[in-house]
Amino acid sequence: MTAPSLPYRRRRRRSCVSVLAVVLQAFAAKGAICFTPTAKLTRNLGSSTSRTSTSQLFAKPPPKNSFDLEAIEAFEKQLEKEEASANIKDADENSGDDDDKDDGLISSSPNEDVKIYEITNEMDNMRIDLAIHQFEPELSRSHCGSLVKDGKVSISSSGDGNAFTIMKRKATKVSAGDILRIEHVADDRPEEIIAQDLPLDILFEDEHMVIINKAAGMVVHPAAGNWDGTVVNALAHYLSKESPFGSGEFVQQDGTVAAEQGEGVDVEGTDGETVFLRPGIVHRLDKGTTGVLVVAKTRAALAALSEAFAARNVKKTYAAITVGNPGNRVVIDKPIGRHPVHRQRMRVVPDPSAKNSSNRVVRGQMMADAMASKPPSQLGRRALSFVDTLAFDGKLSVVQVRIETGRTHQIRVHLQDRHTPIYGDDVYGLADWNKKLSKTHGVQRPLLHAARLEIDHPMTGDHMVITAPMASDMIKTADTIWPQGRDERPDLFE
Repeated sequence: MTAPSLPYRRRRRRSCVSVLAVVLQAFAAKGAICFTPTAKLTRNLGSSTSRTSTSQLFAKPPPKNSFDLEAIEAFEKQLEKEEASANIKDADENSGDDDDKDDGLISSSPNEDVKIYEITNEMDNMRIDLAIHQFEPELSRSHCGSLVKDGKVSISSSGDGNAFTIMKRKATKVSAGDILRIEHVADDRPEEIIAQDLPLDILFEDEHMVIINKAAGMVVHPAAGNWDGTVVNALAHYLSKESPFGSGEFVQQDGTVAAEQGEGVDVEGTDGETVFLRPGIVHRLDKGTTGVLVVAKTRAALAALSEAFAARNVKKTYAAITVGNPGNRVVIDKPIGRHPVHRQRMRVVPDPSAKNSSNRVVRGQMMADAMASKPPSQLGRRALSFVDTLAFDGKLSVVQVRIETGRTHQIRVHLQDRHTPIYGDDVYGLADWNKKLSKTHGVQRPLLHAARLEIDHPMTGDHMVITAPMASDMIKTADTIWPQGRDERPDLFE
């Protein structure tokens, strides 16, 4: 009688047993494995009468030792485990020396403009800018903060590298297991500041600091789009070639300045924005704004001046020409934050409890709840201004503004919010009035001037009051509004 054919599963298992038996026979022949003595290797394949001797499994006589199937399966699992470990080790060895350079690096693009890291346990609850610096120590802390501010850093908290969220605050804390994605952009910053012979109006100078009357159209420090022609470039030439009090600690004898000089010091008027190429700079005036600007010449003076500005121990008074009359003894205490759509502009952050003309809360509790859930960066920062009108001709005013805080575009934004914008302001002003100013007087800038600064000397502690007259284009307009101005406030005109 012909024996029935075995099912596929059992025939396959018999084949596996045969192969394993051959492998283990080779190990046994070398003495690598010992087995319990038995006469034959047998396996029940479904029929109680069907037995297969070892002579049917091997081409040569079987060894005298035999083994059971459980030992085979256990040994097979051990081989697989060792093979997997060997593969992992080979992969690590083939990865090169990058692990020593970029600990935590998961992947990077071919040109390394995008890198992805995993936050380690040691970095748990660390500031995000510091975490970037830990991964890429060749980057300065300021540059790391700039990457965050510019929206080039995102985090995935799921741990799988999906659903990245862009971070905007450099003080954001990271958690162990977070996936950090850094997008590097081409940096066209010069490595050093080149001295340029540009005119400067020096109001005061000694070996510790220099105070100038900044001209209109001059940027304070090099930045994208204005890498030269700035106050810093002009000071590099003046301090190294002409100053009777020496060049200080930031400027070399040949007039060059290291690009990173001045890092680690907050610059008033930037609201935490990362600023490069700023040796000695502790506060900033907008490009179109004229007036008193203080620059430190030594690191000690820089630290003392920065602390004075941060502690609001400096009194700053401005003069401006506005469209309309903002009034007298006006106190504007409204927070200022970045515009949610036009990121280069600032705005007064809406007050959820403000009432409209019907004495009703605007948008009610819904808006209040929405504002309460926003991070501090979107709620704005407190800004306090005191406004007094010095003269009004029925259309334009000459006003004095004293500010307690130093937010970006603070005076321009506060006066716009009061519906009396600065004359000539192409960002926050009135287009029709700006065109009239340009056509009549050829002026294409906001008529805003830093007229007076009261500060204690950073080294001696002596109280100083520095004043600067308005620029000629602003004086010409002010004369038409305020004919008695030269007699009543000569400090603004001479």
